[in-house]
Amino acid sequence: MPPAGFGKKLVVTCIIVQNGAQSGEIRIPAELAIEKVALNIQGTTSGDFFNLVSMNIRRLGLSLKQAIFDPMYGAILYFPSNLIESSMKVLTESIRKGPVVAAQALINVSRYIKEIDRVNERLKDLMADLISSISTQIKFLTPAISGIVVGITSMISAIIRKLNVIVEAGARGGDDAGNIGIVGGIDFKIGIPTYYFQIIVGIYIVEIIFILTILANGIENGSDNLAENHSLGKNLIKSTLLYVIISFVVMVLFNFLSMQILPNA
Repeated sequence: MPPAGFGKKLVVTCIIVQNGAQSGEIRIPAELAIEKVALNIQGTTSGDFFNLVSMNIRRLGLSLKQAIFDPMYGAILYFPSNLIESSMKVLTESIRKGPVVAAQALINVSRYIKEIDRVNERLKDLMADLISSISTQIKFLTPAISGIVVGITSMISAIIRKLNVIVEAGARGGDDAGNIGIVGGIDFKIGIPTYYFQIIVGIYIVEIIFILTILANGIENGSDNLAENHSLGKNLIKSTLLYVIISFVVMVLFNFLSMQILPNA
């Protein structure tokens, strides 16, 4: 994502470059214009970007293009954004034709960015309820419901195991050996261990969080791989930890409850 207000900062750059170009006595090159912008908006994310470009030019003796795109020292390395990269490419290419052309090109880019920001804000307003719902499912509902389901399943499995012990003990004391483990058509030996179910639910949680996070990021940030990876890492860790905590607490409580139901099993 570009720094906040990046389009407006481009307008400031354009105005300084254009004013310098139109002055009969003083012509301000793009390098000096960027330095002035960095001083005017210092303390902001955009100011940090322009300040880094200016430092690369003054301290390392790099050209404007190298100061931005150098593979080792370029400012773009610390501000990974396709929009910033495209805007700076427009600047470095158009500056070859003079500061007036560069200024006009950047003004057009800044207008385009501002229109994008306006559309994005409108879309965020329209999609706010959907994003909020998806975020709630990712951060709380999915791990909480899954943890409760695992806890209930654990309790039911514990009760079934105890019933199986009781039925087998009763069958051994009777004459009909064919009724071992079967009462009223129910076979208490049928079932899967609880940890298998936990693995299945855990995989389900990871898949749901992965899908919903990509969906929410696509709605909110568009095609932004950096924001997507950040959201995936954060949501997967937090939601998985919440699932583990809730499932552990619910399993302990419900298994204690099952012990109260069948205390002598």
